[in-house]
Amino acid sequence: MGARQRLNSLYFFGALIVAAVLGGVTDSWLVFLLTAAVLTATLIHGGDIRPGPTLRHRVRKRRR
Repeated sequence: MGARQRLNSLYFFGALIVAAVLGGVTDSWLVFLLTAAVLTATLIHGGDIRPGPTLRHRVRKRRR
């Protein structure tokens, strides 16, 4: 497992822990699911969770 996958899983589990705490405090599965979805979407949009390699890693250098 590479570094990107490890970071992605840590961010995702962190989001689940926060969602679990909020869901447990409110005693609501709906709050848990909504919080987990919103936090995961926010982390993906912000670039903290990267589903695939970035474009700059795919660009080949031109030869002269």
